[in-house]
Amino acid sequence: MGGGRPPKREQMDDGPYRRFGSREIYRNPWVAIQIHEIAHPTGEPGEHVVVAVPPASAVLVEDARGGLVFASQPRFAAGRECIEIVKGGRDGVESALECARRELREELGLRAAAWVSLGTLYEIPSIVAPAVSLFLAADLEETDRAPEPVERIARVRMERSEAFASAASGEIDDAVTIAALFRYSAVRGFALNR
Repeated sequence: MGGGRPPKREQMDDGPYRRFGSREIYRNPWVAIQIHEIAHPTGEPGEHVVVAVPPASAVLVEDARGGLVFASQPRFAAGRECIEIVKGGRDGVESALECARRELREELGLRAAAWVSLGTLYEIPSIVAPAVSLFLAADLEETDRAPEPVERIARVRMERSEAFASAASGEIDDAVTIAALFRYSAVRGFALNR
């Protein structure tokens, strides 16, 4: 995951919640934990936790033969290796696409000439802010990898049908990856069971 700084405060001024105050209880270079004193949309008072991370980009990679390339890496909370699309946080004033390009190079050692936006999505909309920008990358060429010192990432290539089957069976269980596969099928115009 990239090294952008999490935002200091999530803006909720235009939403259905009213915020009366907030405090940060933890911060590291990748995440901040915030406690917000709020009124729920029903008017009921309460407290809500927000996990604030930098804006992030995620990349589904399509190779020249129509296969898909994923990143396999150990994930602490899952307690095991996970197969997922490339993703990471923005650095500084990087655009969503610039972040996607950098993460693809860093994590898989690939550069793409063709990029398609697959929109945005929230990982866990009740507590994680902000949304993740999704991209499809194609027309690939090899380049040098530059993973962060804490990352151990391996490439995993799957045929499209194998990737969909793996998502359906739970072998691929990262929510952002499954959503990207769903949107990819719509962009490419084919059924998920092919």
